[in-house]
Amino acid sequence: MSFDAAPVTVRTPVSLELTRGASSTVTAPLYRDGAAVTATAAAARLYSSGGALLDSEASALTGGVATWTLTPATTLPLEPGYRIEWDITHAGGIARHTVSVAIVRRALYPVITDEDIIRRDRTLDASEAGYRGPESLTDLQEYIDEAWTEILGRIWGQGSRPALVMSPEALRSVHLYLSLAIIYRAMGSDRMEMAAEYQAMYEAAWASLRWVYDSDDDGVPDDDGQRQAGPSVLWLC
Repeated sequence: MSFDAAPVTVRTPVSLELTRGASSTVTAPLYRDGAAVTATAAAARLYSSGGALLDSEASALTGGVATWTLTPATTLPLEPGYRIEWDITHAGGIARHTVSVAIVRRALYPVITDEDIIRRDRTLDASEAGYRGPESLTDLQEYIDEAWTEILGRIWGQGSRPALVMSPEALRSVHLYLSLAIIYRAMGSDRMEMAAEYQAMYEAAWASLRWVYDSDDDGVPDDDGQRQAGPSVLWLC
């Protein structure tokens, strides 16, 4: 049995949803010892759920990061089970990486911004003299993005698919509270009480979350209207 004594991390925080017929850019950044690892060559391939090769890119690099811009054909079935396979060459060898993909009608996008967070807590407005947020930041986007990634992962983990949620506004409260919890955790031990409060608010909001869902992926909401978030449809990829 072989063992890579210094494996790189290929950052893939959540399964990908690519919109059919629309241009999408996917990346596979490499990391080791807390630092980025420069890719010197890369090849990417998109496979169908049945294993057929659909598209490929012989070389895709942007600033040392494996990057691929692709447009899934409008004829592709809307379903999970697709995959992208990367072969990424770097100074230490070749990283072969696979990420799961769903081809979707529309991707799910977040609905909150810095403004929503600042309305909740004015001390997080970096443009104001009374700013008490994380140091050396001019905006809160990285915290919003991290919270959104966790929410997408939770939707997948509970057996639903983000792209089939037809009411993104229903996720506003959970996204807002989780973002605030992450922000306050980042601010150190003296703000952990606030972080815990917002984490509890996030969990309570998730427990009562209702969204409009399209379980058969026909572009029309289910007949039963709003549904509770959580296990509803289990997709085996």
